[in-house]
Amino acid sequence: MLDGVGDSGAPRLRRLVAVASAVGGGLMLDAATPSMGWWPLAFPAVALVAAAVWHQGARWGFALGAIAGAAFWMPHISWLTLYLGPIPWAALCAVMIVWFGLFGLAAAVATRGLARAAWPGGRSVLRAVAQAATVAALWMLREQLQGAVPYGGFAWGRLATTQADGPILQAVSWLGFAGLSAVIALAGALPVALALTPQSAERSGDTSGAGSRISSRGRPVRRSLAGAAVSLAILVALALVPAAALEQTGSLRVGAVQGNSKSGIFDDREAGGVIRDHFAATEELLDRLEAEGESVDVIVWPENSAEFSAPDNLLRNQRLAKLAERADAPIVVGTILANDDGTYSNSSVVWGPDGPTEARYDKRYPVPFAEYMPNRPFFHAIVPDLVDLVQLEYAPGTRPAALDVETRAGAVSAGIAICFDIIFDPQAVQLASDGAEVIFAQTNNADFGRTDESAQQLAIARTRAVEMGRAVVNDSTVGTSAIIAPDGRDLAALEPFTRDAMVAEVPLVSGATPALRFGAAGATLIGVIGVLGLAAGATALVRTRRPVHR
Repeated sequence: MLDGVGDSGAPRLRRLVAVASAVGGGLMLDAATPSMGWWPLAFPAVALVAAAVWHQGARWGFALGAIAGAAFWMPHISWLTLYLGPIPWAALCAVMIVWFGLFGLAAAVATRGLARAAWPGGRSVLRAVAQAATVAALWMLREQLQGAVPYGGFAWGRLATTQADGPILQAVSWLGFAGLSAVIALAGALPVALALTPQSAERSGDTSGAGSRISSRGRPVRRSLAGAAVSLAILVALALVPAAALEQTGSLRVGAVQGNSKSGIFDDREAGGVIRDHFAATEELLDRLEAEGESVDVIVWPENSAEFSAPDNLLRNQRLAKLAERADAPIVVGTILANDDGTYSNSSVVWGPDGPTEARYDKRYPVPFAEYMPNRPFFHAIVPDLVDLVQLEYAPGTRPAALDVETRAGAVSAGIAICFDIIFDPQAVQLASDGAEVIFAQTNNADFGRTDESAQQLAIARTRAVEMGRAVVNDSTVGTSAIIAPDGRDLAALEPFTRDAMVAEVPLVSGATPALRFGAAGATLIGVIGVLGLAAGATALVRTRRPVHR
């Protein structure tokens, strides 16, 4: 299974074994995410990917990283093919695979170089820890970069999200998404580092190295088990850490409506059908509440539920106002609004008994190639039919991320995240900075049918709720809809593809968790560790350049 790398004797997996390890790790990582959601698999998944690239050459490291990325991303986002076909899926997979390949290249160079570097007393354990820390940091750095580049990035498929139903979820309130991903990567990489760290022949007293190889034949297994024990101890310690506590300022009784609308791009529907479905679901909710002698403080509708320009449509405007009057509660609706410059905004507007209020949020992270078309002339020359599907140009929002909503419980600062807004770390920080006491995550998942997409997005929302220490109302046109407590528990949930509504009492909180206060700085520090480890490894390779076995 193993061979050596040049004169350093640093062991690495043979190529076929490395390919199998990369494929297995990528597939296992996908299985750790919804809908399977087997969270324990995240740790061996990282270990297999790390083992594949450990001590490899740069080009082979890139290839193995790309293979692992393909094994993960191709099934993970297969939901893109449902309506749009293979081209957008292949394009996004290609970008994500390149990021995985660059991780593989960097990890291979770093581990190989650090294996050659001089260590105090030839301490192999110190070398292994440095290698593992570098690889974990590089994994996190890949996640951060893919969430920013190109065109704003795609912050999906992160290790932290695999723990949405795991025992270490509460740690995300201290570490943030980036920090938790790094810890998971470290737990997976450490056993590999200890198993594959080069052993010094001199330390065994055999300068030929032959006796050392014989006497240490079982050492990789023992070292790997020791590393796994250390990783397990770290994870157990994290599981015992409670979520960061924030001050509760009150509570809010929320109703959230799932209209089960034909609201996908290619759904055969007539204008007004989506809002009619949500009117009907809201009226059914109010009928039920009145029959039970109950009420709500606010009602949330999903993204795009009021369709185009709801404030300017007299009939829809009046009907929403009457519903708000009947409920004695404001309604937070999703609608598409035209801007003066010819662009559009994917917006959230608060309706009261007197009509739409001034409270409005515009989606900050419109989706490239779906809500706007970057470099339209260039891509139109390549795939004109697909580019022509994107007829509107949505502009990124600049308004505050939290709305002041007047309710019978008093004024509430409601943070808004529309669809993929919820996946981006800066949005979470902005929500807290703008004073959000509760989060309304309005989304439309109709374009992805009954695929894993909505379950994956819900896992992100659940992890985000714990990271922010706030309740998240994840409200979808078709599901999966749930009201999530600050500790990640479901307070209420709806079956996908049913017309229904849910009600729950949620806490209102103020302040910021350590993850929100220091998460960006922590991610930067971890990234620096990765870059320094890579630089040290590359420097060691240059200094000790000699013919190597290929």
